Amino acid sequence: MTTRLEPLLRKTWFQIFPLREKAEKRTPLPQLLAQMDAYDWDSVEDMPVNEDERQKRLSYIREVIYASRVEFNGSLLDIASGVTSLAYLYPDVTAVDNDPQKIKRLRRDGIKGVLANIENLPFEEKTFDYVVSISPPQKPTILHSDRYCHFVIDQEYNRKLVDATLRIARKKVLIASYCIALQPPYDHLIEKRDTNRHHYVLYRASNGSVGLNAFYSLRASEEEK
Repeated sequence: MTTRLEPLLRKTWFQIFPLREKAEKRTPLPQLLAQMDAYDWDSVEDMPVNEDERQKRLSYIREVIYASRVEFNGSLLDIASGVTSLAYLYPDVTAVDNDPQKIKRLRRDGIKGVLANIENLPFEEKTFDYVVSISPPQKPTILHSDRYCHFVIDQEYNRKLVDATLRIARKKVLIASYCIALQPPYDHLIEKRDTNRHHYVLYRASNGSVGLNAFYSLRASEEEK
């Protein structure tokens, strides 16, 4: 039996579906970098950088990497890099941030930078050997009950971030985040985890199409729980 809502729901679905397809479009890295070269950076204001704060941030990044004992031998993607990218420590790094001013600043220092939203990373599967995100931004959710507002962390948002990193990485993923370290998804892929000081999770990334299929199967099984 057809209800009055079905035509409206069907219409809404067809309006949303093209947007979904567009959001899931992946672009090869050389093409993304070419798009960044063609970007109108003159329209973006220069961003001042506090060198003392940058050095403190780099020191913290070194501590996290040392604690994880991961060795980076290959290409890196630095998610939510800000103006203190891993490119100041390692040679083959591509930085990602959603702030044009920060990407412009990195590009001025000769660093490869891509302007993208953390919730919609445009990279193809297995583009980088390693994916790293040090203190990625969180997405708080406001819950209303009994005239009170409760701020909680959106764990679904965090899982989507982990999904994206595992999709993009060929070898390992390192995420330093208090919230993700406390409730990390995909236990079977965790190599190391710290919930005491640096609050990080080190994942092994599935490699190849077989690994990808296994990863998506694991994701589906977790969604069913």
